[in-house]
Amino acid sequence: MFFVYNKFKLRKWRKYSPQKRLQVLQALEDKMAKKQHRDPIPVVVYERYDWQNFGMFSVINGKKRIYVHDNLVSDPTYRFHALETIIHEGRHATQYVKIKRDKIPWWDFEAKRWKKNFGAYFSASEDRVMYNNQEVERDAQRYTINMLKKLEYKYRHEDDFYTTLDRNIYRYENAETEARKKYGMFYRHKIRKQVDKKYQDRY
Repeated sequence: MFFVYNKFKLRKWRKYSPQKRLQVLQALEDKMAKKQHRDPIPVVVYERYDWQNFGMFSVINGKKRIYVHDNLVSDPTYRFHALETIIHEGRHATQYVKIKRDKIPWWDFEAKRWKKNFGAYFSASEDRVMYNNQEVERDAQRYTINMLKKLEYKYRHEDDFYTTLDRNIYRYENAETEARKKYGMFYRHKIRKQVDKKYQDRY
């Protein structure tokens, strides 16, 4: 699908059916996958309407999926949340590919931390501060913000884009503020130690 980013502009997006919007999200995932040198993953609407998340990267029995909330394809005001969700969850897919290599190079400390974090992942329901500050989430949040900033000029006339960008930046910065409040100055070290402990307890 050519010019996939242009399709998120309101004058185009509001003309599309939910099914067409899902196809646009799949085209974006295909584009991101190619850029990140991995196989594209099917993008699927999550079946439960009371689901509290925008999206989720899932691997069950080797079957990969990127799930999105129905609001992202049914409500045009959420179109840039749809865009950032595909970017964010696709980044998790890239992390997953890197940790599943036959052998992680000794110098790739980032991938080693991701592997440990995937094995000892903290959900938001367990601990929201841990969830937002664990390695794989911070990386995906940073990556998404950087991608959105690169797209800012393209969407400079779209108010909903700035709402989405501002919310992503606020979430990223607020997560650090909450971590400092809960764990103090050395919060990164303490969070890594909790991930390490959970990993050791499991394995």
